[in-house]
Amino acid sequence: MKLRLLRHLRCPATRGPLELVSWESFERPLDGPARQAARARGIDPAELATEVQSGVLLSREAKLAFPIVDGVPRMITFRAGVIADFDARAGERLRHELPGFQLPDGGAMEGEEEVLRTFSSEWVNYDWDGQAYWNLSAQTWFRSMDYVLDLAPGSLDGKLALEVGIGIGGVADHVSKSHGAEVVGMDLGYAVDVAYRHFGANPFLHIVQASAFKPPFARETFDFVYSFGVLHHTFSTKTAFDAVCALTRRSGRFFLWVYSPANETRSLLRRVLMRIENVARPVITKLPERAQVLALAPAVPVYMGWQAYQVFTGKADLRYGVREALHAARDRLTPKFAHRHTEDEVVEWFRASRFGRIRRGSERERPSWLPIGFLANTAVDGVREG
Repeated sequence: MKLRLLRHLRCPATRGPLELVSWESFERPLDGPARQAARARGIDPAELATEVQSGVLLSREAKLAFPIVDGVPRMITFRAGVIADFDARAGERLRHELPGFQLPDGGAMEGEEEVLRTFSSEWVNYDWDGQAYWNLSAQTWFRSMDYVLDLAPGSLDGKLALEVGIGIGGVADHVSKSHGAEVVGMDLGYAVDVAYRHFGANPFLHIVQASAFKPPFARETFDFVYSFGVLHHTFSTKTAFDAVCALTRRSGRFFLWVYSPANETRSLLRRVLMRIENVARPVITKLPERAQVLALAPAVPVYMGWQAYQVFTGKADLRYGVREALHAARDRLTPKFAHRHTEDEVVEWFRASRFGRIRRGSERERPSWLPIGFLANTAVDGVREG
């Protein structure tokens, strides 16, 4: 965790200020261009160079101590595994040095513990090799994301952005480096550890483990907030939307991409897959991880074969290996929740939250190189007016 992040964080329970108690830190000096960029944005380079590896963030109002573990602040309000492990290793030190403060031990929102388990397995096992992102090359994926997010080089220069659901962090790192933003990447799952390992050296990228329902930020903090393929995996996409969109500053922009029911009926194959998902997912999501792998094993060669056909017909860049095929099967068949929402429904959410200049993905022309799924699902963005 960079010292700079403390300026943006708030207690997720009270939205009040936090105090840092650092137990272990190190310096990661910025190079010349990074120091120059920091000063141009009004940021003290020292705040970006100091990395806190372990410690706690204190909420005096709530008497809570949120642990910093392996460089990532864990801003979760329920007793997740990482917090229980921290208690076992450092609980005595916490109680001795900071009497009166307790680790988070509240209740999780509906299904969050299941979401934490299934998506952590999906993304931690996927990792990052710099080459592939799903069925595309990393270059194609980033180009596609730039298009759907409507970003051009430098378009976020000096702005503060939030990605809700960063996974392994590749997109957040790209947005920071290619578009000039200081980016905070938030995710409920342990993929944040993979993201920090690969992209933590980026001085303008911060990584936080937290819930979309209780984000650890003040309202109206960010110039640009975006979430791609994440909120539909919560128990209530609308409830998560309300919590996240409130983080957008006035005149700031919010982008949301969620599954669409129309996308699942646009071909016979997709209709068949949807039927299979509706039957299999409620069963597979309840299985322990090893049993999930066994249950998904028959789907792996199917995904590999279909992907090979997609490459042959020019609709995908890369063939699936076993790792990629298992990842794709996990994404479809292990989440507890996978809601579908129409554009009309999501547009009404934007309007009710006082967003204007609302744009629908379906109204945009799709370039020939852009995979159809990026705009065949529900993609909506707008500017906060009040």
